[in-house]
Amino acid sequence: MTLVFDGRTDVSDSRSDPALGDGDSDWAAVESVDGTPPRDSRNDGIERRHSRWFVAMSAVIGVVAFAAHDRLLSFDSLYGLFGNGVDALVYRHGGATVLGSEELYSFSLFGTLPFTYPPFAAVLFAPLGLLSDTATGLLVNISNVVLLYGVVHLSWRRLGYENCTRTKVVSVGLAVVCSWLEPVRMSLWLGQINLLLLVLVLWDLGRPEGSRLRGVGVGIAAGLKLTPGLFIVMSIAQKQWRAAWTAAVTGLVTVLIGFVVVFSDAWRYWTSAILASDRVGSTTSPANQSVRGVVARAWGTEHPPVIVWLPAALIVLAAGMWVSYRAHRAGRTLLAMTLCGLTAPMVSPFSWGHHWVWCVPLLVIGLDACASSRTSVRGRTLRILGLLAATAPFVAWYRTQADVVVIGTFMQSVSPILDEGLRNAYCVVYVIVLVVAAIGLRKDSTVRYVPATHSSI
Repeated sequence: MTLVFDGRTDVSDSRSDPALGDGDSDWAAVESVDGTPPRDSRNDGIERRHSRWFVAMSAVIGVVAFAAHDRLLSFDSLYGLFGNGVDALVYRHGGATVLGSEELYSFSLFGTLPFTYPPFAAVLFAPLGLLSDTATGLLVNISNVVLLYGVVHLSWRRLGYENCTRTKVVSVGLAVVCSWLEPVRMSLWLGQINLLLLVLVLWDLGRPEGSRLRGVGVGIAAGLKLTPGLFIVMSIAQKQWRAAWTAAVTGLVTVLIGFVVVFSDAWRYWTSAILASDRVGSTTSPANQSVRGVVARAWGTEHPPVIVWLPAALIVLAAGMWVSYRAHRAGRTLLAMTLCGLTAPMVSPFSWGHHWVWCVPLLVIGLDACASSRTSVRGRTLRILGLLAATAPFVAWYRTQADVVVIGTFMQSVSPILDEGLRNAYCVVYVIVLVVAAIGLRKDSTVRYVPATHSSI
């Protein structure tokens, strides 16, 4: 393997070099002979002393974040963390149509909330149709809490951290903190499946590249909701042919299952309902954080010109996939996945703010970068400021308007000039993150960054 030490290369084998041990903190990168990027990781050693402070702070901030939920938006209020759950009820009623005779894409819960997912999702939700609304809400809430922890823990693991008590404590604390990010909070509040999709992809593509069933998770996620299908494109771009093929076949199987179980509903979805983005929500709504939403608000129309938003979306898609590919080639597997996960809502015709749950792995990546022992005080300060700037727009800022609590940066109002930027907050952050990542990866183009694999927070 090729070893890179402070920018200078040499040829050696870590197995025959006792100086390397299990992760000498002096070695900055390792690249396998076949060019396969290893798992992201971080150096051990001097970080252990700092880790006690990090664990303690994670626990303290987690407790504060939990208390803030009850203090600011009481748990027992409509706007409490689990006070709504309406989307969980949509899933339940969608599953109930599979067990009954009602048409899946004709019903609307409360007359305004139609089922907008592929037929396979309704088939998977069928068991919920046997439960009461209360039981469904409780099950979805518990599942989402566990999944949120899973997202944070898997993100640390993908960066090479040990599966130890410290990692678990930090993951719990950070998961509670992340519940104050609007995409996460709204997913919990509504009873959404965004965290499930995130865990499926994160677990699946985080496995060794030679894994036989790598891609199954992506295929299932795409069967539940179309946007995770972009990870198939990512796998193709990375020349991960087996993963791409497995994901595509799995996704096709979910389509076939839909036709077998609910043929007429599946036919309607794949021939017409799939194109009806107006069934999701108002295109000009500030909550639509996508390229199409940006164009719709700029043009002031529910039907933005395709000749404008589609080329713009394709440019964003190409740029996102390119930087994701560069991250993959640099061995930054979690960053590559995260950039793809953030690109998906950008190019989707309609993306609610809660679709942006990949901001959680982005936060973990930022925290890992800030904690790097190789960074100077000035460099660490700049990274912390950058992390705060990238995270702030995702915070669940809220205000009361006509007895209604509106949550999200894009729903806030400061001044006519600033409001235009706030309405497109996530899209602006995406562009900045993509540019910063591209610049950072370009600087590291001569070095494949893979620090020691045995590290602990």
